[in-house]
Amino acid sequence: MNWKITLAFVLSATLLTVIVGWLTINGVLPIQQNIQFSATERNFLRVWLGLAIAIGLILPSIAWLIWLKNPQARKLLDFYLFVLLVQIITEQVSSTIASPSIVVTIGTIYTVFRLWQLWQGQQLIYKTAGNSSNFQLMSSLVWLLGLFWFSNLLMLLTLGWSSILI
Repeated sequence: MNWKITLAFVLSATLLTVIVGWLTINGVLPIQQNIQFSATERNFLRVWLGLAIAIGLILPSIAWLIWLKNPQARKLLDFYLFVLLVQIITEQVSSTIASPSIVVTIGTIYTVFRLWQLWQGQQLIYKTAGNSSNFQLMSSLVWLLGLFWFSNLLMLLTLGWSSILI
């Protein structure tokens, strides 16, 4: 995990987002421009977004502040938070410029990369870990994030894609 890989991913994901957005707007892809959720699905998504903010953003941000002087933890969390921030900005801009349904594509692409990031982070932790409580806490945080984002991927593949595919 390094800046070269991370920036290459962000550029590739942005290019793919532009292509999918253009193909969707022009009716080439069988994707609706708007997302069609039922009232129950919208309520579920409100709760899910709250969990995403708490688990996926606030918790790692607090950990980043706590482990600011720990180079391994900071490296992992720097990349994680950077990619998450880019995803949020990309979703906001793309859903305004292209179509709201593009957030499902963006979410799927970034969630898969985030899972890879967390897997790489877990490998880094195991390579450098002792039995210190910091490394155990960091490993627990990475596992929690991994489980959450894996659940997010399942939600996107079931609820997200089923509501935008024609």
